[in-house]
Amino acid sequence: MKSDIFEFIVGLGVIIIAGWFILSVVTKSEKLTNVGETTKYIASFNDVSGISVGSNIKLAGVTVGKVLELKLDEINYTAEMVLGINRKIKIPNDSEIIITSEGLLGGNYVSISPGGSDIFLKANENFSFTQSSLSLNNLIQKFFGK
Repeated sequence: MKSDIFEFIVGLGVIIIAGWFILSVVTKSEKLTNVGETTKYIASFNDVSGISVGSNIKLAGVTVGKVLELKLDEINYTAEMVLGINRKIKIPNDSEIIITSEGLLGGNYVSISPGGSDIFLKANENFSFTQSSLSLNNLIQKFFGK
């Protein structure tokens, strides 16, 4: 009988600690990914491999937004990306948007390289300068001539 009570108390403690851990992970991840009120912008790419809805958008290494939507432009056969960027951040209209990776084995994200213009993009405006993702596989094939 004494053993059953001890096992119950230990089991209850494990469940409470596991619940606390899960709750803390969820609340911390929401705080880390929250970019506040966003403004939508649009960018066209030839290839968006490795990017999906929810991928990070970074400026100077700091996450400033998320990819909201990906769709195919059926006329030009390009990938249209809708970006949600923190409303407080003003993007010069000559900025370049690049799909890059976090390293050799890391995931891809969208990076903004700010331009020097005094004119800023307005909501729902297109980025003029884009650079699609590089495929390591394609580079190796071109290098070896296959």
